[in-house]
Amino acid sequence: MDIIMRPIGLIRSPFKHREELRLPPCHPDAPYHDPKVTATIELEPEFCDGIKDIEPGSYGLLVFYFDQSSGYQMITRSHGQDRDHVGVFSTRSPHRPNGIGTTIVKFVAIEGCRLTFQGVDMLDGTPLLDIKPHSGEKIFD
Repeated sequence: MDIIMRPIGLIRSPFKHREELRLPPCHPDAPYHDPKVTATIELEPEFCDGIKDIEPGSYGLLVFYFDQSSGYQMITRSHGQDRDHVGVFSTRSPHRPNGIGTTIVKFVAIEGCRLTFQGVDMLDGTPLLDIKPHSGEKIFD
């Protein structure tokens, strides 16, 4: 079975290279936790009505495609864990069979078809597949 998706927009991030995101999001010094680091979603015009009720200060789950990753291994190196090698599904590695990533973010501004958010752990130009609401526990200060 083939599944075909097309991006609803692009993520404009200050990070151009993977090395800039070397620390995993669970690390306290990772850019993901820095409220001064923001990125922007640029939605395709046909999807702009879909963000109508998203408010600044609310949280969302971004679903995106790791377009700059190639290949995968089921056993991978562990970053920030006690073990050297772990199964890829127990990591946030971009090297996955389907290349899908998710991140919980805090929306800080909405202007037209652009959403600015905190919780950046993706590269500039990353294709965005979906936005879902997140009403769980607060993860940012």
